Amino acid sequence: MSVIIDRRNLGTRATANQDRLQRRVRGRVKAAVERLARQRSLNDMLDTAQPIAIPTKDLHEPSFRRDLRDAAWEQVLPGNKRFRRGDRILKPNENGDGDGTAGRDGVGAQTGLGDDEIAIVLSAEEFLAVLFEGLELPNLRQTRTEDIQVEQWRRAGFVKEGSPSRMHIGRTMRTARARRLALRSRKRQELEALLKQLAVLEEEIRIRHGHGEDTSIERFRLSEIQDEIKGLERKIKAIPFIDESDLRFAHIEQQPRPVTSAVIFCVMDVSGSMGDIEKDLAKRFFLLLYLFIHRQYRAVEIVFIKHHGEASECTEQEFFGAKEGGGTLVSPALGLAEEIMTERFPPEHWNVYLAQASDGDNAQDDNHAVRERVLGLLPHLRNMFYLEVNQDQESALLRLYKDVAGEFPELMTARARRTEDIYPLFRALFAPRPGGIHA
Repeated sequence: MSVIIDRRNLGTRATANQDRLQRRVRGRVKAAVERLARQRSLNDMLDTAQPIAIPTKDLHEPSFRRDLRDAAWEQVLPGNKRFRRGDRILKPNENGDGDGTAGRDGVGAQTGLGDDEIAIVLSAEEFLAVLFEGLELPNLRQTRTEDIQVEQWRRAGFVKEGSPSRMHIGRTMRTARARRLALRSRKRQELEALLKQLAVLEEEIRIRHGHGEDTSIERFRLSEIQDEIKGLERKIKAIPFIDESDLRFAHIEQQPRPVTSAVIFCVMDVSGSMGDIEKDLAKRFFLLLYLFIHRQYRAVEIVFIKHHGEASECTEQEFFGAKEGGGTLVSPALGLAEEIMTERFPPEHWNVYLAQASDGDNAQDDNHAVRERVLGLLPHLRNMFYLEVNQDQESALLRLYKDVAGEFPELMTARARRTEDIYPLFRALFAPRPGGIHA
């Protein structure tokens, strides 16, 4: 009969329940992260020091309990000199007095976490992982396999240490069998050799005894061989069925996976009609896009273009810190993007995306030029995103884009009036689904 001894050092229960706990609270964490993304300012986007409250009821494990309503029961409270049977005991307050002001019927804390909540603090990497979960650059196609790499969880063989929940039973049993065969093989060969010697020696003793000769030396040797056989049999039986060295755990790790080459043009209106609210909404959208690209993809090229009456390519710092004025002309920005695309990022070798944010206050006589520019760009773009900020009604520019989107579903449009609108619209634009989106 084989006896399996569990020699795994499990440590605390938290080690074994880590995966279960993450699955249980993931929905709560995701909702809290999305709420923070909608409410936080640009400067606080990556400040994850503020704890996320998780109700403790999500952490309770199911267990069997006796239903006290269906049976009579008594309980003795030692040290009681104040109460008798039937008295109602008030709940203690924060000072320990039994005035009944604390608890569910009392006044709760005005700030901080309640009694039924715990706090979880995420790192910046964990915050972004939850924030951009399930998003991707839409319509990404194979052009040439170089430059871009995305991190993807893949199986990476087996390791000797890991979480008990990831223990691979098949590989563990296979390793244990190989170890048992290796350790028993030499001993079994020695045992077979001794058994042959024992058989020969017994036959020799039988013959010598039949001739009346002395067999004391042979019998002494026979006793030694029998002792050696018993020792080898004990050693063979002592080899454990499973040893700690046999344990194997499935291992996964993030590995770079080459995808294809891609570039995204970020075009932002910095004209005088873009007030502080409009610029904050536009910068929030582009900041999410910037973090998303750098979090999900390793080497996507990003080109920053700002425009008012004129358009110019700028650095990342100039783009997010832009404070300019003047009139609004959109066509020069689209023309500059087309020029840069033709010279540096030919569409036959690159996946080209364009994201534009504006208040839609474009010069009326420029809309015709914008239409021609967009119709010339869209056949070469994988997708184009247009975000109109802080407008009570659709602008002529947005209506123009929506009209073009009827012919080119790659053009996606959205409107945002408040800070809370940006993140849901961002998820809608970069959700992995075909077709255009008009929000």
